[in-house]
Amino acid sequence: MARLAGEHKASKAFYRAFADLRREGWVLRDFKGDVQIETRTGILRVNPRGFGFVVDPDHPGDDIYVPARYMLSATQDDTVMVWVRRLTGKPGPEGRIMGIAARAHTHIVGRLEHVRSGGWHVVPRDPHQPIVYVGTRHPHERWQSGLMVSCRIIEWPLDPRRKVRGEVEEVLGHADEAGVDVRALMIEHHLRANFPPDVMAQAKALPDEVGQEDLPGREDLRQMLIVTIDGSDAKDLDDAISVERISGGYRVGVHIADVSFYVPEGSALDLEARRRGTSVYLVDRVIPMLPERLSNGIASLNPGVARLTMTAWIELNDDGRRTAVRIVPSVIMSRFRLTYDAVNQVLQGKISIDPALDELLHLAEEVRNRLYARRVQRGAVDFDLPEAKVILDDTGRPVDIVERRRGPAESIIEEFMLLANEAVAGELIRHRLPGLFRVHDEPGSEKMEQFRELIGALGYRLPKTVTPKSLQKLLAQVKDKPEERVINSALLRSMKQAHYGPTNTGHFGLASKEYTHFTSPIRRYPDLWVHRVLARHLSGQVWDVERSRLDALVQEVGEISSLREREAMEAERDSVQMKEAEYMRDRIGEEYRAVVSGVANFGIFVELPNLIEGLVRVEDLPRDYWVFDAVHYRLRGERTGRVFQLGQEVEVIVANADVALRRIDFYLKPASPPLRGATRAKKARKSRTHR
Repeated sequence: MARLAGEHKASKAFYRAFADLRREGWVLRDFKGDVQIETRTGILRVNPRGFGFVVDPDHPGDDIYVPARYMLSATQDDTVMVWVRRLTGKPGPEGRIMGIAARAHTHIVGRLEHVRSGGWHVVPRDPHQPIVYVGTRHPHERWQSGLMVSCRIIEWPLDPRRKVRGEVEEVLGHADEAGVDVRALMIEHHLRANFPPDVMAQAKALPDEVGQEDLPGREDLRQMLIVTIDGSDAKDLDDAISVERISGGYRVGVHIADVSFYVPEGSALDLEARRRGTSVYLVDRVIPMLPERLSNGIASLNPGVARLTMTAWIELNDDGRRTAVRIVPSVIMSRFRLTYDAVNQVLQGKISIDPALDELLHLAEEVRNRLYARRVQRGAVDFDLPEAKVILDDTGRPVDIVERRRGPAESIIEEFMLLANEAVAGELIRHRLPGLFRVHDEPGSEKMEQFRELIGALGYRLPKTVTPKSLQKLLAQVKDKPEERVINSALLRSMKQAHYGPTNTGHFGLASKEYTHFTSPIRRYPDLWVHRVLARHLSGQVWDVERSRLDALVQEVGEISSLREREAMEAERDSVQMKEAEYMRDRIGEEYRAVVSGVANFGIFVELPNLIEGLVRVEDLPRDYWVFDAVHYRLRGERTGRVFQLGQEVEVIVANADVALRRIDFYLKPASPPLRGATRAKKARKSRTHR
């Protein structure tokens, strides 16, 4: 709330305008007689019907409704300053946009169209974005109506009646050409596949092989049985493992590519990696954090070649409790490049690759079981959320959507990496190093109360004080029940998002007191930071002045990395949903069994067995007056008493699939054959009359 004051004499017109604003609720007077106005800055969400809402994370649940007449030229996701009023009898605050602090979109991807009046427009894929006027009556020779293009916006008029102007920067091709859809999505998410020339020049100068001059000060582990285990399509192999039985327990070796050796701090490679923050794994391609010559070459732990690594030696007792940690620079030579599928077959006794390797894998599974049991014992929340895997053909079109299954091999790598991350976090804390920690705070009280209401509607309860142990117990209760997927997803949404920071406050979800990211420096910048700090510490280079400089920098690095991670997750999710919509577009009219995965006042969300989710709109539900019960998360028909609630099984038919909006609509399978001809029209008119 801001106060307005002034000493200059105002005109009659000013007083009339001021009186109007007071009457309309835009300005107020406090008990001192000072004039006050309320403003807020937030992110604009635009409804297709023209109005919008301003969302501010600092004011959850207090979104500001903005009528279409007060929108100025603001568009979806713009950061705006809004003038707020609160009226008696209104459900929430109303606002008018006074200024646009930051535009969310500098580029628009859309369809090029020639207009009758002359010139060309770009019609955006996303209807929330404006049509952009790009030019001239004499276009580039490649321009054709229907082409997908990327255009840069050069003028945003404040008057929404004026044209938004831009210029075409890239012609992507026809909408149905292979890869054009993903390329368009990359532009929308500001993802750059290519690296700047200075970065590529530095990458090109890197060696192809480890030299003898690189080995002093490193433990030589090239004779040990060390293996990598990854997906069959992985190329950036940045982690390898070894395990052996020792007196009283086990010794685990987690050997991570020493990327920091090849990426000096402040170099072009380093600054570009920091800007990107993470590799992005889209549905049909990877946008790497580091150039492929590094990520798939000299830093990748390919079999049969020497590679520089940072090794975490971790000793465990027979119960899997950590008893000793030692971190050293090393050089390894991976013996086998294993895939998850192959390792799972070895562990199931279906195949044998090599006697010594088979023994190592079975021992690794034994250690995994000890580690997992201890993690469960301390209360780690283990979300069992299946993921959808999109199967593409050679042209990039989806031919199937399947559940990505996890076996023992995936779990071995997960437990070994968690073990190493915790061990390294402990070393950072013990030596008071300027580390970057992976922090996961306790869930907020408001979201947890909403989650309590949801599970209460399904017959489950949580204790007053929520702990990882109590959440773990709840997930065990719903295991293999129809509502399992719904509750897992709802709990995940209720949790705070993990982030990176310089202060270790623990990881709530893992029930871990100390945690960092150490195991993926090829694809995550925080891991690269941790490697660099460890390397300097081990070589005695973290002196007081250096420590102060790193302490000042680490906060910024954590914020950038957290932001880039969220952006990457959104892009990855959108790429999968886009292909899911494309897959279902060819299946309109097909029937599926589904589970109600969400309920809102505008309809029910349903999830198919292949994990594709879509919406049944309330207007497409059976004829009734549907009331949303927010307490029990269900829709109830007042006339029939029929109920739709979370976890309920239904039969649905695909109604529509919009690839650009990544949206799939369903309608319920009718209980009786559809009506025909005049009878159907008569019934429809009667239904509308009753509703």
